[in-house]
Amino acid sequence: MPPEKHSKDSSSSPANDSRKRPVSERRVQANRRNALRSTGPVTERGKRTVARNAIKHGVLAREVVITAGDGKEDLSEFHDLVERLCEQYEPVGVVEESLVQTIATCWWRKARVIRAENGEIRKRLDLLAVDRVLQLSDESNLNVAIEALDLRLFPPVKSDDRVYSKERWATLQDVEINLRRHRSGLDYLCALLMDAKLEITSEGYISERVQEKIHSAFYFWDPVFALTCQASGPPYPKAEPSPSPDIGTQEADRRAALVALIDDRIRRIDGFRGLAEEREEFALDAEPRRCSLPPADATDKLLRYEAHLDKQLYRAMDQLERLQRQRRGEKVPPPLNISLERRR
Repeated sequence: MPPEKHSKDSSSSPANDSRKRPVSERRVQANRRNALRSTGPVTERGKRTVARNAIKHGVLAREVVITAGDGKEDLSEFHDLVERLCEQYEPVGVVEESLVQTIATCWWRKARVIRAENGEIRKRLDLLAVDRVLQLSDESNLNVAIEALDLRLFPPVKSDDRVYSKERWATLQDVEINLRRHRSGLDYLCALLMDAKLEITSEGYISERVQEKIHSAFYFWDPVFALTCQASGPPYPKAEPSPSPDIGTQEADRRAALVALIDDRIRRIDGFRGLAEEREEFALDAEPRRCSLPPADATDKLLRYEAHLDKQLYRAMDQLERLQRQRRGEKVPPPLNISLERRR
């Protein structure tokens, strides 16, 4: 007869899967060997390291380190700092361990002061080039706008005062100087002279509108040139072409001389352009050096915060030293508190 088939063991049924299966002797021996190898640190340094886990994961350690967000900090670096301080001070007891943790937090927060100072400086330096361009543009545009104003719309304060004050003339002179300091102002002067040159070659004279602009832009810088352009205005009434060849030749010579004079001033303006570019380069090179410190308000805030941290740091270090000396049996005098407040 064929061998009788045995039914499945009831222990292997789904209803009995939760029953504890017997462990083989081989597995028991392996677990015992692993337990012997995982009994914790054996060396003195390892034991001290494990004993400091309460410090590394204490309340101050959890709160002082920023562990999320854009300002996330490295928690392992703080643990390394605590570890090095513990190796130096070798605290014993809860009080000494708390003081070591206070010292670590003070150093950690002082590092933030340096990062904040770095951020304030970077904020100024990174935006320096853009701010400088905008500043130069605003200055040059203001000078061009002031120069283009019709001063007759701004009469003197006193109606009987027909002479401009010295301050008013000085302001107009500053405008002309500033026009030659910036490239945009020099571009404006070149465009103005090109308009005058075009009018001379096409009409034979400079219009009254361009004359006034040349007078206000060049009078304090080159009064001879300004007066010469003003004298080349349109004849009133406009003269008919003369049949005399001598008069025509003189008029042609006069126009050629005036055009040559304008070309000479354009070349001089081009020379100023190179100086203006060099001046702007020097200013851009010197500006980062001037901005290598944070602004005054940020500096004051950082210094006050750092002084507060120094006070906490030195107090914790002093308390820790006193406790450790007392623990070693030394006689430690009580702390000396001196009040600098004025008595009433």
